[in-house]
Amino acid sequence: MSSFLSPEAAIIMAIAIILDLAGLMALILSFAGIGIPFSFILDIIGFIFIGGWIFTKSGKLPKKTFRRLGLNTIFELIPFVGDAWFGWTYIVYKELKGGDKKEKPKKGLIKRVFKKSND
Repeated sequence: MSSFLSPEAAIIMAIAIILDLAGLMALILSFAGIGIPFSFILDIIGFIFIGGWIFTKSGKLPKKTFRRLGLNTIFELIPFVGDAWFGWTYIVYKELKGGDKKEKPKKGLIKRVFKKSND
């Protein structure tokens, strides 16, 4: 779990906020008929930066994070909806807050650890 005040957290949160604000700009441009291509470019950039940050932070994409990232990508790819959706900021916030810490470990692993420590 990263601190909200760490340089890493500040940089990635700034990137997420910029991506989401640029999405709002793309929404405004969409009404003029030119914003949808910019929106898809922003989605690709967000997936690379935010998804890459999550992957390098943990070495893998945990199940809940993968679901959250996948759900966000689906919303981001819907024209007009994705532009007003602040999903990148939400994902970064949830990852900085704790990510997958509520996921329960497998019972078999705990039994094996206790069994080895008692031997």
